[in-house]
Amino acid sequence: MSAAQLPGRTGTMPFRVELARQLSQWRVRIVLLILVLIPVIVRLALLIGGAPTSSSGSSSQTTTLVALAQASGGTFAAFVLQLTQGFLITLIAALLYGDMIAGEASRSTLKYLLTIPVPRLRLLAVKVGVASALLLAGLLALTVVALVVGLVSFGPGGIQVPGGPRLALGDSIGRLGLATATGAAGLLWAAGLGTLLTVVSNSPLAAAGGVVLVSILSRLLDSIPTLGDLRIILPTHYSTAFSQFLTAPTDLAPVADSVLSGLVWAVVLGTWAAWWFSRKDVSG
Repeated sequence: MSAAQLPGRTGTMPFRVELARQLSQWRVRIVLLILVLIPVIVRLALLIGGAPTSSSGSSSQTTTLVALAQASGGTFAAFVLQLTQGFLITLIAALLYGDMIAGEASRSTLKYLLTIPVPRLRLLAVKVGVASALLLAGLLALTVVALVVGLVSFGPGGIQVPGGPRLALGDSIGRLGLATATGAAGLLWAAGLGTLLTVVSNSPLAAAGGVVLVSILSRLLDSIPTLGDLRIILPTHYSTAFSQFLTAPTDLAPVADSVLSGLVWAVVLGTWAAWWFSRKDVSG
């Protein structure tokens, strides 16, 4: 009987320990710092660019998203979410999940973690949990900072819906939270694929790059109308579902489809990753 099978000899791999380990890495700190600084960078860009001007022949363009972004604090926060809930957030998710196991393998520390001994699936589950917590914290920080920057810069107003009403600030804050949560649910496929690729590859760059490549291909295929209903199986097909909470009225059908699609991809890819990692040779 191996040490990992003996009662009382199995390491627990505490969540807080792994979280502290991840926060000590400069890659993770930079990722979180980028998410916090994005609203400030966007505000500076709008400040430098100034307010959009409209000519007599383009009066219909005065309600562009950039113009509305400066209408109120809530609208600015919604604008920041619109900018980031796409390739950028997918890239950050790819970096966090792609580094979980592949990063340990590249640093030759994976085999030492498993000799604690920590059950492989316990190790993988804790790392997925930490990566998910960091991603959620980063997305929440992005939304909160965007709202604070918007309120300070453009006043305590709610979201101005293009061509529609201005929502109350309290309602807008709730909608921003729901939009952030929906955007996170839309990344479940990236979490599942990143988990699979990080246990298959020994290179965190290759694992993260694989997620980004699939995202690009999925978005490319999703832009081809002739594919019809086949596009619903693409992982990024519902990537804009979060925007339903930034408009009025709100259609919850795309939101439900986004969550369901993300869960299916996460379960399938996560199960595959767990099966692969439980049989992977890490002796080298």
